[in-house]
Amino acid sequence: MSVFHPAHFYAELTDDRLRLLAEELLNVRYATIGLLDSPYDDNFTRESAVFGRCKNMLTAKALSRRYDWLTLAHAGMDVTINIGRVPVRYFRDDPNAPEKAGFFKRNATDCLFEDEAGAPVMWRFVVERALTGEDEDQVHFVGYNIFHEKVSLWTYRPSTPMLHSIDSDVPPTVNIPPAAVELLEDAEADEQQERKTGSSD
Repeated sequence: MSVFHPAHFYAELTDDRLRLLAEELLNVRYATIGLLDSPYDDNFTRESAVFGRCKNMLTAKALSRRYDWLTLAHAGMDVTINIGRVPVRYFRDDPNAPEKAGFFKRNATDCLFEDEAGAPVMWRFVVERALTGEDEDQVHFVGYNIFHEKVSLWTYRPSTPMLHSIDSDVPPTVNIPPAAVELLEDAEADEQQERKTGSSD
C-alpha cells in the first residue's frame, strides 16, 4: 500500500505546522526528562510526566489562539487538537506497532472521517523513543486507515535540518553546471598583467 505525505490528503497538514508541533513535543520531552534525574525517578515517572506536560502544552498552544490553524477539540486525557479541520491525538509509542491501550480508539472529536480503506481515518503524533544512546528521539505524524494500516507518514528528526516526508513521489533530478575553477597562480598572473597594462597607459 502506498504511503503519502499528510498534505496529499489535507492541504492544511503542511511541513511548517507539523514541524512546529513536533519540535515543541520534543522540547517538552527533553526538558522534563532532564529535570527528573533523581534516584527516585524511573521510566514510569519520567514518561508519565512527559505525557502530562505534552498534553498541557498542546492544550495551552491551542487555547492561546496564536495560530489560526490550531484549535482545541477535546481537553481530556485523550487531548485532541485540530490542525485546520483535522483532529489529531498524541502518543509516545512505536508508530509501526503501537502498544498503548486506546491508540486506535477514537473519541467523539476524533471520529469525523468516513471509513475508507485507502485514506486516513485517524491522525496521530507519535513520539518514538531512541533505543540507544547513539540514536535520537523522533516524531512521526501518521495517518491510519480503518484497518489500522499506515497510509500517511511524515517524520521529524532533530538533527536533520530539512524535514522529509515518506511518499511515493521522487523529486526530479537537477543538472548542476560544473563550478568555474581558476588556479590561484593564474589569477595572480592575470592581476599582475592588468597592473602592468594600467601603469603603461
